[in-house]
Amino acid sequence: MTILFIILLTLTIILLILKLFFSFVYFQKINSLEKSKIDESKYTIVQPILSGDPRLEDDLTANLKNTTDMKFIWLVDKSDKIAIQTVEKILKNKNCSNRIEIYYLDDVPQEVNPKIFKLEQVVDKIKTEYTIILDDDSVIDIKRLDELSIYEKDKTEWIATGIPFNYNIRGFYSKLISAFINSNSIFSYFSLSFLKENKTINGMFYILRTDILKKYSAFENIKYWLCDDLALATHLLSKDVKIIQSTIFCNVRNTVPSFKRYILLMKRWLLFSNVYMKNAFSIKFLFIILLPTLLPTVLLFLSFYLGINYLVIVLNLFIGKVALFHIIRLFIYQGVREEKISKKSDFIVFSSQTKELLYELLSEFLLPFMLIYTLLTPPVILWRNKKIRVKDGKIHYEI
Repeated sequence: MTILFIILLTLTIILLILKLFFSFVYFQKINSLEKSKIDESKYTIVQPILSGDPRLEDDLTANLKNTTDMKFIWLVDKSDKIAIQTVEKILKNKNCSNRIEIYYLDDVPQEVNPKIFKLEQVVDKIKTEYTIILDDDSVIDIKRLDELSIYEKDKTEWIATGIPFNYNIRGFYSKLISAFINSNSIFSYFSLSFLKENKTINGMFYILRTDILKKYSAFENIKYWLCDDLALATHLLSKDVKIIQSTIFCNVRNTVPSFKRYILLMKRWLLFSNVYMKNAFSIKFLFIILLPTLLPTVLLFLSFYLGINYLVIVLNLFIGKVALFHIIRLFIYQGVREEKISKKSDFIVFSSQTKELLYELLSEFLLPFMLIYTLLTPPVILWRNKKIRVKDGKIHYEI
């Protein structure tokens, strides 16, 4: 058992270092490319809107304030009274109301993806050259949008996807979810992109030419799929549309009010990852994503059997991984944060980063138990207040 422990520990460290190296090199490659200011009038941001998150108005308003000439299309359920009140309140601001179109839509039919159902109905309404699909709880980092100028020059067919990064999050469980996202997203997506193995997109934020949406009936072909981001990527890849992983950050402000909601959200994401593995598994994915995620869990439970000295080694592995990944991330995220600097800024920044590290460390320790919980419980998630069984990637409501 001791030899097995040493072999697995060594393999884990090697794979984590490779993942870190690949991610950093990919970011540096994109970051070093020459960029120019984009013409915002070429873009329309389309947002399916649903009430339920207390930050809805703030997030919608933030994207309006962050842009000057981009058009917005908001898609609201006719039955969603709170969402209707929210968008109509924002419309009273005459400075931005002329850039917004709102469509009030009927309730989604059974077995159809609610988000895709909305998007499909307005594709023909988009008049700009480019379309940005953006979730209603997501705020684009405007400082990096000029990266799109690189992709505008690419005359092949492509879809570019953003990278989630959470900041200015309130609440213990919301910060715990943010810690999981921040400590995993860039190192997963950037490393796969470095290896040219990116086969999915981030559904909360992606960009493509509008004519591609229309040419390939993109939303019509995936409306029965639960994991719409993977389904869209798979559909477009089958049409030889390439996937570009951008370094444009997107602040996804998940509000998680309780431990129960935290568990349900983590389970949903882990089940979605399982769907991805079934559809896009590869050797590169195994060594860069799957093994670095699973091996620490194996080592943790193996250390319970071997004794306290081995448990201390595993705990140090967790701490070292979190600290090293956090340091590299600070460099990559430089200039993204909305930090408030004062005369006590050194203390404030240190305190803030220390808290982030603690949340990330806690998230890292909880992940093995979340994996076990997901494996041992039925593959059912709660989505939009409905129970859905996750099995073949399509939507199956539980009665």
